[in-house]
Amino acid sequence: MSAAKVRVLVLALGALVPRLSAQPFPPPIASYQITCRLDPEKKTLDANEVLTWKNNTSRPAPTLRLHLYLNAFRNTLSTFWRESGGEARDGKLPDSWGSIEITRMTGPDGADLLPAMRFISPDDGNPDDRTVAEVILPRPVAPGETISVALDFAARLPRVSVRTGYKDDFFMVVQWFPKVGVLQESGWNCHQFHAWSEFFSDFGNYDVSIDVPARYKGKVGATGQRVEERETSAGRVLYRFRQDGVHDFAWTADPSYVVLEDTFREAGLGDVRLFLYLQPEHGAQAARYFGAVKAALSGYGRVLGAYPYPTLSIVDPPWGARAAGGMEYPTLITGGTPWSAPKSILRPEAVTVHEAGHQFFYGLLASNEFEEAWLDEGFNTYMTDRVLRATYGSNRVDLDVFGLHFPLGIEIHYPLDANRRYFEVATWDVLATPSWKFRSRVSYGANVYSKTALTLATLERLLGTPTMDRALRLYADRWRFQHPTTRDFMAAVNDATGADWTWFFDRTFFSSGVVDYAVAEAKTTPAKPPRGLFERDGKLVPDPPAALAKARGWDSTVLVVNRGDVALPVDVVLRFENGHVYRSRWDGAGRWKRFRVSAGPKLLEALVDPDEKILLDADRTNNGLRPEEDADLRAATRWTARAVFWVQNMIDFMTVAW
Repeated sequence: MSAAKVRVLVLALGALVPRLSAQPFPPPIASYQITCRLDPEKKTLDANEVLTWKNNTSRPAPTLRLHLYLNAFRNTLSTFWRESGGEARDGKLPDSWGSIEITRMTGPDGADLLPAMRFISPDDGNPDDRTVAEVILPRPVAPGETISVALDFAARLPRVSVRTGYKDDFFMVVQWFPKVGVLQESGWNCHQFHAWSEFFSDFGNYDVSIDVPARYKGKVGATGQRVEERETSAGRVLYRFRQDGVHDFAWTADPSYVVLEDTFREAGLGDVRLFLYLQPEHGAQAARYFGAVKAALSGYGRVLGAYPYPTLSIVDPPWGARAAGGMEYPTLITGGTPWSAPKSILRPEAVTVHEAGHQFFYGLLASNEFEEAWLDEGFNTYMTDRVLRATYGSNRVDLDVFGLHFPLGIEIHYPLDANRRYFEVATWDVLATPSWKFRSRVSYGANVYSKTALTLATLERLLGTPTMDRALRLYADRWRFQHPTTRDFMAAVNDATGADWTWFFDRTFFSSGVVDYAVAEAKTTPAKPPRGLFERDGKLVPDPPAALAKARGWDSTVLVVNRGDVALPVDVVLRFENGHVYRSRWDGAGRWKRFRVSAGPKLLEALVDPDEKILLDADRTNNGLRPEEDADLRAATRWTARAVFWVQNMIDFMTVAW
């Protein structure tokens, strides 16, 4: 079918379908009308696309830049393959190749644009990368002007390994169509497909028709609402989905799906129709998937504002397609769970809450994940920890024995235990680093996800939860649909608190320094009477006054040190006999601070950060000390703490996934 016929058909059908939502979505910048046909045997798509794009800047645009993400899987010369070394989060990448080829491209006046297209590599200059294309237009697009470009393209899907692809008859089709970059005042922001970065695009309206064999009838899920299902010739069925106010489109098909429905309903947050595309062997976990999605929509919504779309779909990938799991797309997420998942192990809850939560940071704020990935992944991890802790309490370490999962008696507490991987690589990179410039995938994950989560949890403890929530809501309301930056969040915190917290972000987001407070000394000794010369009747005598001659109480000295590179305000608590407690706040300036108490109760214990506000502290085993007099007890306490520390590191090793 020609692009012109597709455009006429889509526009005609659009006149028959009412607007799908009354939500005040932003004016569209990049909108797509796509019709595609799946060949499940060849693992290919043939498609037509009409891109309608508005120049929303104050400068003319002489070119268009397009993402062609599937070309990351074209061969081992792509930037993605070079950076990854053939390894993904689930292990070695299979030798299964994908590609996308534009076969026709015409401008609004019918001019052939294909000869004016060339591949570019704006990030690394790799001449063999084909994930970004630039098109020179016959004339520049003026500020405020809208143009339409019609394309035909053919896509080959790889064996699923990084988000997209197939496994037998299962298809997860994402980052699959020619997608325009984001034009900013400084020029095109259109990065290549990197080994551990995600995406950035403008909001628009999507109208997508998907033609599949009849065996997939009723088993196709996608971004937005399904507005049409009809049988076509030769034993095929066509599905049409529409959604306004989103910045991407993903879809899935699997004849094995068990499709279930439910509804999220909460006063002040509206109703959301939920769809679960479940593998048959996971039938017993349907309620857990739905419960986790509802917990996310409620917990995030009450802090950040209501989820504005009428639907949300959850995809449960089959065995052997784990690489498609744990991902987020507008109004559609992928979960993941083993067949054996005891209720005390938060699978699928943890991954589902996290991916559903992406609808708020990734979906509604849509920051630049190439350049500031922490604004989505890290902020979302922080909120995930909050929702999981409030809804489920702690998690459990599990032992995997040939696919059977057994809970161990070791708790994983949110947020500290869930993000302990950060401490292993704390000095490797500055958190505020573009995704593809991190030292490794390990450093990227530890910083972007875990350090950000611990940093925000620390900020919450310093501000108090009500103030933190005001800052988050101000940020979310102010920047919904507008691509905010880190500086925008900092401004929201400053405005919500009425104080300048720039210093905090300079020491955390923009630093690779380590926080490590410790109690280095704790001494307490019986007080002794003073010695020397004392004034009596106008003369100096060697005996102290009667009031001082008999010593009372204990003299105590505590030395608190900062063994790290970063200073944050921290509380210090001294605990004495008979329940006496002395509490002080140290601003962290300098390398140490000494505390003295004379003729007081006997010191029992000295603690730095007793309430665990500073979750970035790299070693909590040195945060408490008993006086030297209790050396045996102190040693036992410290060695017990170290045992806990190593157990927690084992937990981290066994549970890290992103």
